[in-house]
Amino acid sequence: MRIPNVLGCAPLRASSVNPVTIWRYVRSTIALLPLAAATLFGCATLDARSEMVSSARFMDRAVGVPGELLLHDAVEAETATEELLNGGLSSDEAVQVALLNNPRVRSTMLSIGVSRADFVQSTLYSNPSLFLSVLFPDGGGRPYFEVNLAQNIAELWLVPARTKLAQRELDQVVLEAARASASVVLDVRRAYIRAIQSDAQIALSKDGLEIAAKLVEIAELRQQAGSGSEVDLNLARATKLQAETNLRNDTLAATEAKAELCRLLGLSFDPLRIALTESTRDSSSWDVSAEQFLEIARTERLDLQIMDRTVESAEARCRLERVRFLRSLDIGFSLQLEESRSRGNRDWFAETLYESLQSGALTPPNLIPRPSDGPNAIAGPTLSMELPLLDQNQAQIAKADRLLEQAKQQRDAILIDAAQDIYVALARVRTATENVRFYRDEFIPTAERNVLLAQEGYRIGHASFLSLLEAQRAFITTLADQIAAQRDAALTEIDLERVVGRPIAKLINAHNTKEPPIRATVTAVAENEQ
Repeated sequence: MRIPNVLGCAPLRASSVNPVTIWRYVRSTIALLPLAAATLFGCATLDARSEMVSSARFMDRAVGVPGELLLHDAVEAETATEELLNGGLSSDEAVQVALLNNPRVRSTMLSIGVSRADFVQSTLYSNPSLFLSVLFPDGGGRPYFEVNLAQNIAELWLVPARTKLAQRELDQVVLEAARASASVVLDVRRAYIRAIQSDAQIALSKDGLEIAAKLVEIAELRQQAGSGSEVDLNLARATKLQAETNLRNDTLAATEAKAELCRLLGLSFDPLRIALTESTRDSSSWDVSAEQFLEIARTERLDLQIMDRTVESAEARCRLERVRFLRSLDIGFSLQLEESRSRGNRDWFAETLYESLQSGALTPPNLIPRPSDGPNAIAGPTLSMELPLLDQNQAQIAKADRLLEQAKQQRDAILIDAAQDIYVALARVRTATENVRFYRDEFIPTAERNVLLAQEGYRIGHASFLSLLEAQRAFITTLADQIAAQRDAALTEIDLERVVGRPIAKLINAHNTKEPPIRATVTAVAENEQ
């Protein structure tokens, strides 16, 4: 009997079968499996750098920040962060520090590597199965030996479908990482605006405190001259105390605002150490309609692109579930070597009786060992499969279909939300821009004139000290409201950029108009009071 030569190993003859020969045959077969797998299926890399580069480019397109910052290693990021922190931070530098140093941003990039590993795993075929069995006869002799080697070939149609699903999920993770990084960038810009607004508010509070102190001096001088009352002096002192309280509260608000900025930047030192080099800028003029913004958002918003990939993943899952009705089909090779019993299982009584009858006298059996029976080797192919009779994967197919429809509905819902978000964000931008213009051109000049008129009226005795205090308080309040309006205008631009999915500066023709510094305006009023 000759066993077929299946994998190019030396042929195995039944007459020479023994445990050592069988082990050599099995070992040579196993040794060929990795080579065969590498030849058939190739080798997928676990390096996710190309996907990380793609994610960085998506983020760059969404917010206009160089994406290569996300690819720096820890040492490079630490060095670059120290360089950026020297000499104060601009808004763009703050964004760079966040991309280099924020652990949450770095974590989102690592999620790409995790998804890449899942993708590589989906391309791998399952390992073959090897079954070894050795059974020893009760009477001694050569054992029963069985070897089965099998491979599930159902993965020939399962792996391509599974790989396509994993690829769609990897694409989705790439976009989600880009969206998370872009969201941090926009959050940093918002926090930076709030921080510089808090600094401007502190400067205004200091100026207000200076004005209140001068009002106290004026009230004291008038009381000493006999033209002022104790009530006027107390009102002036109360105004100064309120200004001191406002300064403390504004300092606390600045600390909180800078702490939030440092949190986004990934910095752990005292937030008051960070120096901001920019000031609140004027709003832009908007020449783009809501419909144009919506058209851009349909192709540029990362969440809509993510939903497109989600739909594609759901479609790939549907295809995978449909081919999984037959999940197991194993083909292989089996080798069996039956046992050969030794002399220890001889029937001594029967042999004595046989020898005695044959010789006509009581004769013991022959004690010379008899040769054992020769081994009986059996080899051949095997086939094992799951019969899809009771479970044809109907439930999972139906589930995948429902998930696909659900993903499409969610995509449509996000598109509707995007449209309404754009209409609202654009209305807020226009309102905030108009408010800034109103404060600059009308409200501030009116409040300043009221202060000057109150000062002149108080000087000639036509206005009370209470009127002067009220005019000063209204003027300081108006300046604070102007700072808040500038802050809101800047924040609404960032919100519009978020809902459109592209940097606004690249989409509109913006022009900025310069505004007199708030501090200079307050100082001029204080000098007039002297």
